Amino acid sequence: MTTTFANDCTTDLQNDNIIDYTLIRHMLRSIGNNHWSVSKAMDEYDVPTEQRDMYMETIADKFFVS
Repeated sequence: MTTTFANDCTTDLQNDNIIDYTLIRHMLRSIGNNHWSVSKAMDEYDVPTEQRDMYMETIADKFFVS
């Protein structure tokens, strides 16, 4: 079961872009530990501007409860 989860979370093909879930995990840890906003975490981890919307959607859809 761990292998399946790891494979599912490594990359996600969405609009021919690859989501780096390791990067998201690091950003979420920093958001929690340092009380950063998602924008601040993206700045600190140098997420390219053209990929920020994709990362924002992924973080909102998969990691925040609404």
